Amino acid sequence: MAGIRTVTVDGLVFSTEGWTSPDGFTLWLDDLKGWDDGPAVRRDRVSRMGAHGEFSERGWRDARLVTLEGDAGAPTIEAAALAAQQLAAVLGDGLAGVLDVTDTATVDMSAGAYLFADPKLSWKNDTTLTYQLQFWCPKPRKYGAAVNAITGIASPGGGLTYPLDNPLDYGALGDPGTLTLTNTGTADTAPTFTVTGAMPNGFTITHVQSGQRLVYSAPILPGQSVRLDSSDASVELDGYADMSAKLTVRQWTRLARRTSGTWLFEAVGSTGATLTAEVRPAWW
Repeated sequence: MAGIRTVTVDGLVFSTEGWTSPDGFTLWLDDLKGWDDGPAVRRDRVSRMGAHGEFSERGWRDARLVTLEGDAGAPTIEAAALAAQQLAAVLGDGLAGVLDVTDTATVDMSAGAYLFADPKLSWKNDTTLTYQLQFWCPKPRKYGAAVNAITGIASPGGGLTYPLDNPLDYGALGDPGTLTLTNTGTADTAPTFTVTGAMPNGFTITHVQSGQRLVYSAPILPGQSVRLDSSDASVELDGYADMSAKLTVRQWTRLARRTSGTWLFEAVGSTGATLTAEVRPAWW
């Protein structure tokens, strides 16, 4: 492990410095396997008939398996029993949770997780036990804190105001209608876009570097918002209504590792619409 590290999952905190719960027991983190390692690679292998070698096929990263190991100590046998009960119940309902990992040597990261195997507990003595907890992260990327940016629609600026005066009045400033996001991580990541405001003719979001566009063709009423998620190509109106059919051009883009991306926002016939973009830097 690089620095002082803590893992938080389902209300428990596992720390290399020790974390004492309100129930009196202390959880120590000795090892965090599978978090620093990159996830496994999955690749179809096809041999060349009558020739040396194989056909080249793209590889894909597999799910991430993370294992927590350490000790739980307590001042009394009652507190130790509570520790065992709570360790055995982590994500015990089978539903998704989140592994939040902080490290003094790097940025905080997290990943969605499920319990992968039965918790393994072993007693050292009446007040100390060891634990091993395994978690399955179906999406192998680790994500940092979200960063966001906001812009209005692209609009021209004013011009010189006549009669000329001193100092010269060049009128209102224009709005380039662009925003820029940066992915500081080592893996590509998917931005999300939220558009709000009255847009009688819909809107267009253009990735400046590639020219790829998202074109929404339906009107948007005052007070409504549309959210577009590049990770799953979903388009939702006001957080629940599926409006994918109204996205007539769907050239989704992802933000590559260690790069910045700029998007242009246009909405013909609208004067007050805004675009908010969000991205979570990602790591393998």
